[in-house]
Amino acid sequence: QLKATDDLQLPCHSRKIPLWLVLLDNIPTIILFILGFIIINQISTISAIIFILYTLFSIVWFWGKICPYCHHYDTLACPCGYGAISSKLFKKGTGKSFKKVFRRNIGIQFPNWFVPLAFAIYLISTGYTKEILVLTISFVLTGFVIIPVISKLVGCKNCEIKEDCPWMTIYR
Repeated sequence: QLKATDDLQLPCHSRKIPLWLVLLDNIPTIILFILGFIIINQISTISAIIFILYTLFSIVWFWGKICPYCHHYDTLACPCGYGAISSKLFKKGTGKSFKKVFRRNIGIQFPNWFVPLAFAIYLISTGYTKEILVLTISFVLTGFVIIPVISKLVGCKNCEIKEDCPWMTIYR
């Protein structure tokens, strides 16, 4: 019988990722999107709504264009839970390298990080307030520190494909 500590040492593809880890991987992303919405909403409500719609579109795009080529597609081994969701909506991809597909499609996520940041910089430079500064610092810490640290130290720590994964090799 495996204990919880033993389970964390197994290769990720041969185990089920616990719910707490899926939540740990996704909650900061949801917070990032909410913070982005709040920042953009300081200038334009319609732009903030478009941003949220874009974030939803970009996640579904990720599920459809990247996940079907991942080693964790149609498994419960994906730290963010996308492998199980993607398989319910999209067919398994074949004939392409996950690494190439990831690099070709990951750009769809960049606006989720950089559009709110651009709005925040604009807001700070044109009408500085402590509220905007706190929102900006929270956004930057969540998107550029917390999310990558969770991936590197927890979510992807024991992944059997991390040496070949473009997400895990960004910070080398």
